[in-house]
Amino acid sequence: MVNMSEVPKSEEPLSATIARHYDNGENNLSVRNESRILYLRNFNNWVKSTLIQEAVIMLRNSRIHDGKMHVLDFACGKGGDLNKWRNSSCMEHLVAVDISPGSIANCHSRYEEMKRRNKYLFDAQFIVADCTRVNINTLFKDSSMKLHLVSCQFAFHYCFESLQQAECMLKNVSENLVSGGIFIGTIPNAREIVRRQKECGKKQFGNSIYNIEFMCDIDKPFPLFGAKYNFHLEGVVDCPEFLVYFPVLEKLAKSYGLELKMKMTFAEYFEKRSNLDAHLLNRLTALEFYPPRKGTELMGMEDEDYEKAKQFLKENKLESVGTLSKSEWEVATLYMVFMFQKM
Repeated sequence: MVNMSEVPKSEEPLSATIARHYDNGENNLSVRNESRILYLRNFNNWVKSTLIQEAVIMLRNSRIHDGKMHVLDFACGKGGDLNKWRNSSCMEHLVAVDISPGSIANCHSRYEEMKRRNKYLFDAQFIVADCTRVNINTLFKDSSMKLHLVSCQFAFHYCFESLQQAECMLKNVSENLVSGGIFIGTIPNAREIVRRQKECGKKQFGNSIYNIEFMCDIDKPFPLFGAKYNFHLEGVVDCPEFLVYFPVLEKLAKSYGLELKMKMTFAEYFEKRSNLDAHLLNRLTALEFYPPRKGTELMGMEDEDYEKAKQFLKENKLESVGTLSKSEWEVATLYMVFMFQKM
């Protein structure tokens, strides 16, 4: 059992650093398409799309809404998931929240452009706020509105800077969900990150596209909160993050009436869902062809990046296969998905 009274006090908040990082993030589509991690980005989009679809179907089957779904998107970024919400046919209202003013401005602009093309698009509200420190409900246009789905993609780990921030975040989730509502997200897998650190025995490890450097003492047990490391992913992320010890998250969530329904590593989730969602995998170009098609080049830079693909083709007597380079797969397998339900 976790003794929360033994959790160390948080350091100075890093919200300004994180907001500034995402304010300055690249937003050029042509640059993204030439990115070394193009397929990793697309793969992550497939995971998010599939997870959202799974939650929407679960909500629809449970009949907890009347065909008019209300969604809260924490850390919405520049609006990369707006199309995913648009594809949810029962969507009525979106509350998009982010700590970065620049990201919210971009998200709002993308929404307005979508609205010009589709007058029946869902309503939306855009809020700049740190959801680990403020009661988000006080910023809603309609403070009595209840939500059916809360999503937090690749950002929940920031609240594990301190116990107080994690509690504030989970309170924002739970208090705004209807009974039976769902909370989904994607987070770094602390168990896998620590395993890799222990395996190499150093504070810093990674490959040609990612790097993790621990900012806390690796010779002592990592604290439950404030276990800080700097994460660098080529062209996307370069800022501090925090380990999320999942048993602590599950215990805290339960104290706010949120029951764990599912957790899987990205590898497990791909194994489970890839055959069910093969069409979406292809449509999002979430995997690259090996060997490459005529006129295209492989994203991988190292010979061993495609050793498993070569082996698979040989064993199965196939001519081509969809894959990720070894470097990209090593990043993808740093993450996991989760789903909680408000009881």
